[in-house]
Amino acid sequence: MADAWTRRHGKVGSAVTVEAPQGIPRSWFVPVVYKDRLLGFFELSLDLVPQRYSSFQRREGALDGCPPAVDWLDPETIRRRAQARLDSGETAGKPYLSFDALPARLAWAVPVTSTDRGERILFVAGDAVFEGRAPGEFTGGPG
Repeated sequence: MADAWTRRHGKVGSAVTVEAPQGIPRSWFVPVVYKDRLLGFFELSLDLVPQRYSSFQRREGALDGCPPAVDWLDPETIRRRAQARLDSGETAGKPYLSFDALPARLAWAVPVTSTDRGERILFVAGDAVFEGRAPGEFTGGPG
């Protein structure tokens, strides 16, 4: 599914479970990296059938569109990004790979809690951090 340069130089990383917002496993995210860059990823169904390959490369062999791999693969980096958007009194929980409303919009979900505001979700996709829907308001699901 990937181009010839990626097949020759890219390394397939460890699979990460993609969870539906309700915490139900939905698919597998399998990164393809070169040095410190994320070239793209495979998404596989739970029974390991390839669903898609998505590339960050703008052209074969080019790395200029490829994000640092830690932005997508390191939960602590992802949690720190979310923490930068916290309001006073909020705490960021453990990130999990999920999606924003539609399964094709993969992003790390970071549960955020506070004693006065309850819980909300911040999504982190690369270097972008944005507000998610309140728990129970997701339109995405396990299907």
